Amino acid sequence: MGVYRELEPSPALREHLACVWYQTVGPDEPALLQRVLPDACIDLVWEARDVPRIAGPDTGPMLAPLAPGALLVGARFRPGRAPDVLGVAATELRDGQPELAAVWGDAASRRLRESDATGSLPAMLALVQREVEARLAGARPVDPCAPAAVAWARGRSELPRLGADLGLGERQLRRRVEERFGYGPAVLRRVLRLQRLLSLMARHPSSLSELALAAGYADQAHMTRECQRLAGLSPARLLAERLPTAP
Repeated sequence: MGVYRELEPSPALREHLACVWYQTVGPDEPALLQRVLPDACIDLVWEARDVPRIAGPDTGPMLAPLAPGALLVGARFRPGRAPDVLGVAATELRDGQPELAAVWGDAASRRLRESDATGSLPAMLALVQREVEARLAGARPVDPCAPAAVAWARGRSELPRLGADLGLGERQLRRRVEERFGYGPAVLRRVLRLQRLLSLMARHPSSLSELALAAGYADQAHMTRECQRLAGLSPARLLAERLPTAP
């Protein structure tokens, strides 16, 4: 139940945002417990009549309660890009949901909370994007470590190859990746592999053994262990839970 949709951000934000999104629960629908899985992203989340928050990079499943009548909008930063705009390291946000005021100050949070946009999906989405766009002038230049780490994590090469490509020693490389993503290279690879599995489940439902190999796991047992650690569910339960509502 409930509705979740992802939309293209405004053209000015496409370099920084993967998408904007909204989630609603009808006033006559039962309360939901939404399972949010690690995705290497950081989101600005604003629930109508509540304080806006920053949802940091998760290292495990997060269960978010949604009451009847809930209305949320969000802006999802591309993996590794949020620190440029937020002005804080991803490690400071890991497994947390601080109020936006703690990151951008109370003025930005108050503009959202006290806006007439509350309750209107188009207006709330537009206002969230304006707040992000207003920060672009002060954003740091893109760190080449972020796209390089994502490309490495989606492949199969060893960590020294990434360090050599960036001209960084192992300790400095790990520090840079943690600052960008909130966790080190090994966890980043595991998280992106889980996301690849979820995409395959939605687009190409198949046997679990075939899904494991297509997603990049060593075998089905490896996939099962990783799903339990990162999603809190077995692959079979994850498949049953995700397929009906996959965007």
